[in-house]
Amino acid sequence: MHLQINNLTKIYGKKTALDNFSYDFTDGIYGLLGPNGAGKSTLMKMITHNLKPTSGEIIADGKNAAQLGGEYRKLLGFMPQQQSVYPDFTLTRFLYYMAGLKGLSKKEAEPQINSLIERVNLTGYSKAKLGGFSGGMRQRALLAQALLGNPRIVILDEPTAGLDPKERISLRNLIAETAFDKIVIIATHVVPDIEFIAKEVLLLSGGKITDSGTASELCSEIDGKVFEILTEQSSLAEIQRRMLVANITHENDKLCVRVISNDPPEFENRPVPPTLEDLYLYKFGE
Repeated sequence: MHLQINNLTKIYGKKTALDNFSYDFTDGIYGLLGPNGAGKSTLMKMITHNLKPTSGEIIADGKNAAQLGGEYRKLLGFMPQQQSVYPDFTLTRFLYYMAGLKGLSKKEAEPQINSLIERVNLTGYSKAKLGGFSGGMRQRALLAQALLGNPRIVILDEPTAGLDPKERISLRNLIAETAFDKIVIIATHVVPDIEFIAKEVLLLSGGKITDSGTASELCSEIDGKVFEILTEQSSLAEIQRRMLVANITHENDKLCVRVISNDPPEFENRPVPPTLEDLYLYKFGE
């Protein structure tokens, strides 16, 4: 699958939400990272045809998506942020309902639904109401509906938001398993969720791509700029004032403060390898 985005722009009045966004996506997982207002949601809404661009085009396997219409939408699977998802529906009823919206007949949907329920580890809950599901179970149900119809382009909006670490890892692994023959685009604030599964990461700010590449390529920008400082509580305020602080932990009777600094800190320190989360903080200051 080849999804080509050409100069996609969205303007609301005087605000430009997405500014000449261009990128070529092929099969695999892509991560979208950026602060609130960076343009991630606007991009996803336009890729899924929930929002009309001011200008630009989307090309799917050489054909203009706007001209493909319904045929293009059949290529899409969308997993929105966690929501109540029809609390009175059973899992099976919910999936049949979503299959109907996607134009699948009951005969076509039945084997897919049975397979997907097993695939997302919800076997035994097919007749349970979604309102009684845990956060992780609801997210797995949403992932299952996104995969109905075997879409070639899957868009996931904050798929692990609000989940505990075990549920996050489980869902992350499920997402990784789906990407062998699909384009999977994940927008998230949970940076570790994409650090090890995304083949490329796109950094967005102000509606533009500020950088892109593999996680290791991006992190190389701050090689030699990440340190751990062993210090007393009394020095913490000064460190926070002078440097970007990524993390604070206790180590024996001292504080271990992870910082990002262009120059080696004057405090006792040790250099450490950078992570994608460090890079996010360095780029966006959040």
